[in-house]
Amino acid sequence: MLLPWLAAACAAPPPPAAAVIGLPQVLDRRRAKPDWLGEVRGTDGSFRQTLTAPYPIARLVQQRFTAGLERRGELALDTPPTLGLRLDIHRFEIVAVTDLAAFADIDVLLYDLASGRQRDRERLQNTTSAGIDAATPIAEQAQTLALGFLTTLTRNALDAPPFHDALHPPPRLG
Repeated sequence: MLLPWLAAACAAPPPPAAAVIGLPQVLDRRRAKPDWLGEVRGTDGSFRQTLTAPYPIARLVQQRFTAGLERRGELALDTPPTLGLRLDIHRFEIVAVTDLAAFADIDVLLYDLASGRQRDRERLQNTTSAGIDAATPIAEQAQTLALGFLTTLTRNALDAPPFHDALHPPPRLG
């Protein structure tokens, strides 16, 4: 008769409710047009061509982070969100000279919606490069590189141990 009660009393505390993130808010702080992706320059540094994205960069960043959170089951779909995610884009561009170079500087802030308390803040600063294929238009190559680079940045941000720990803190004992 006391055994079920004793087992319940000694059981581990229930895990905290899963944190669920609302739709990411993205602020484009670059001093450029919303769809500006970068430039093609000559080896002497002269301007040759402006590169643009099919959508505003902020929308692309939001879409990638939203898809990443949804894949992980961390996006609020059927429940009210408990956390907010804000992304400030300081730099995101492709520069083509003899190859394609991608540059990113994005501030990622995870916070409690109820209190506004910051849980995690990371600064994503990264670069990558790729060779130029003479048979494919540079604008098309730049867009492909930008999307792949953004996907990698998103995965690295969401998989980072500090972000994961802030999203899923260990249960408090006692």
